[in-house]
Amino acid sequence: MIIGPCTVVTGGPEPAVIVETGVRVVGAHIAQVGPVGNLAAAYPDETLWPARGRVVMPGFVNTHAHLARHLARGLKLRTPREWRRYEEALSPEDVRRATMAALVEGVRHGVTTVCDFHRSGTCLDLSLSEVRDSARAVGVRLAACYGASEDDPSAQRRAATEESRDFAEEVLRRREGRLRALIGIQATTLAGVEDMLHEALDVADDRVAVHVDLALDITPAERWRAKRPWRDTALPTLWAHAEAAPRGLVNAARDRGDLLSAVGLGAAAALAREADLAWGSDGGVNAPPVPEVPQGWALAPGMETHYQRLFVNGARWAANHFGQRLGEIAPGAPADLLLVDYRPATEFSSRTLLEHLWSGLLRAPVSGVMVAGEALMDNGVIVSVDEREVAECARECARRVWERLE
Repeated sequence: MIIGPCTVVTGGPEPAVIVETGVRVVGAHIAQVGPVGNLAAAYPDETLWPARGRVVMPGFVNTHAHLARHLARGLKLRTPREWRRYEEALSPEDVRRATMAALVEGVRHGVTTVCDFHRSGTCLDLSLSEVRDSARAVGVRLAACYGASEDDPSAQRRAATEESRDFAEEVLRRREGRLRALIGIQATTLAGVEDMLHEALDVADDRVAVHVDLALDITPAERWRAKRPWRDTALPTLWAHAEAAPRGLVNAARDRGDLLSAVGLGAAAALAREADLAWGSDGGVNAPPVPEVPQGWALAPGMETHYQRLFVNGARWAANHFGQRLGEIAPGAPADLLLVDYRPATEFSSRTLLEHLWSGLLRAPVSGVMVAGEALMDNGVIVSVDEREVAECARECARRVWERLE
């Protein structure tokens, strides 16, 4: 398939803007980037996906989501106890419908890879298969785990870890290109962070990565020092809610080569001065954050930091699982692409890219989405699933869940 004519934003650590060009996709990867006329002439039998001058850029990576919380919108849940009641009210069907609706929302906003930290109480042994099937139907890349919480009874914590381990064994056996497993832990105290991490790293055993949800009620000024060295692993650990972690823990994870993820813009901006940071939605909207741009902010270092957070750091971590050069538009990179309806009135080039991202490009509608060479959305229409049916089924499940919570 040839996509063009378009303007390409290459992504990666040193992004470039290439105007009036085309992208040739063969199988699941990008084969060539060059003048669309030359590509069409060289490969006349290949399908043309008409971009009509749209901007093509890499898909976004959401490094920490609770997809099953999608049915809670409007409930105004705030405390851990309230969220636990919600999770325990979910049936397997609720998990499937919530996850599918959240993933469809992500596709609409250009999210092509999601790391899901799942918990659903009463259907523990069925939930990850529902999450998996939803991701298969929508067509996105998914790395998922069932999170074992420090506050769980020991038997439930053990069952959660076993569920993630069994899911990992299934994924490794099937070798599905868009699906990966993680070992998930949710730590609520500093003592629990280290104990649970050592247990999770032993279970992961270099085959899968660990996903840590830092549900800590502390300040970054809290003192922390590791009691014993962490086990070296082939795959870096993913630390969610790093904005709530003590600086000692942040520094230890950074020095180890792990990925730090944060949700809030303000806290993330402060933390980003100390470590590379990725974006996670948590239980919020499955869409990359768009910061407000105050007068004069266009010259601030925050522009570059936010670009790295959205386009580089998460993709670099995900590339360990889904293919090198994920998050870039270049020959050999996975074909995870967005077509964005953005037609600027001023110079759009490599030197003006960051200003355009904040002032317009990140707010422009996504009209097309491709994952691993397969189109999931074309001309604003989701083609992998029936979006109206997905929404209707999710609303019906949400109604029943809300009734259970009354």
